[in-house]
Amino acid sequence: MSLLPRCLYCEATTGELVAVALVASGSGPGWTYQACRTCRISERLVPLVAHPSDSWGGMHYWPDIVPHELVVRLAGLRSASELRPVVDRLFPAVAAVFRREIAQSAVEDAVADLWAAVPVEES
Repeated sequence: MSLLPRCLYCEATTGELVAVALVASGSGPGWTYQACRTCRISERLVPLVAHPSDSWGGMHYWPDIVPHELVVRLAGLRSASELRPVVDRLFPAVAAVFRREIAQSAVEDAVADLWAAVPVEES
């Protein structure tokens, strides 16, 4: 096991490595997973300091609604802690939209099933 910080994805040891997840340990202080800028962009990783307030430290990914160009700009920020209030609004809103889309899809499927259950009247 190397104590040299490295990117979780590409194993780079140079460049600006940023913590993207926290792993708790039952018998010690735990550790962080780090990622380089290139991998933070390609994997759409949210920096640990910008995780939602209710996060337990697991990986968080920028939702698809966040355009790639914005992910690139976010990956270049030196400090991302000011993003936490925005992320606290973003993630629940994205989840609500997703649930609404699933609900809408379920409703449409049910209506289609209702139509299929009704015999066609012949004129």
